[in-house]
Amino acid sequence: MTAEPDRTGVGAFLKRWMIPLIGALTPTALIVVNIAVFIVKNLTEFRITISILAFVSGLMLNSWAGLNIYRMLKLRRPDHPLVHERNQEVVLVVGMAVIIIAAFLTALFCYLGLSDYNHLPNGLTFFTGVLSAAVPILLRAAFHRGVPKGRGGSGQQQISTVAGLPPGAMPSPPTSASARDTIPRR
Repeated sequence: MTAEPDRTGVGAFLKRWMIPLIGALTPTALIVVNIAVFIVKNLTEFRITISILAFVSGLMLNSWAGLNIYRMLKLRRPDHPLVHERNQEVVLVVGMAVIIIAAFLTALFCYLGLSDYNHLPNGLTFFTGVLSAAVPILLRAAFHRGVPKGRGGSGQQQISTVAGLPPGAMPSPPTSASARDTIPRR
């Protein structure tokens, strides 16, 4: 009996996993169909939950995107009026208002779109779902691509806090004298 040579790469992976993946398609499809039928039969209960989840997801994604857009603008255009320190509160309030309104509209359209299961599935709902799933991936790729790899010749990346300010100095470790001064004595 001869040992097979080690195979690596995409071709070897597909060769090893193609038959198990094809075999798992039918049971997975049956599970998905059963879950879909259960959700459709209980659509009125699920549509409120799904709408709430859409609102929370919209808040999180829009906040993340807004923060990254602000960071990119600050990196690329530090002289822009929106990134000046005196305008941070206004930008924060307006940005949060836009984020909340967008998340609310997403949840509202989700709730209205799930009002009648006779109109599901439809092309608009499918297209919107695919687009909504692609947005975080595309934004992540765009934000990752726009981040500079380092500053200066040392190759170290500059660390900044959420506000864009450099972090404060690390506190020195406690000594026996400083520990003795902070412990109340009776």
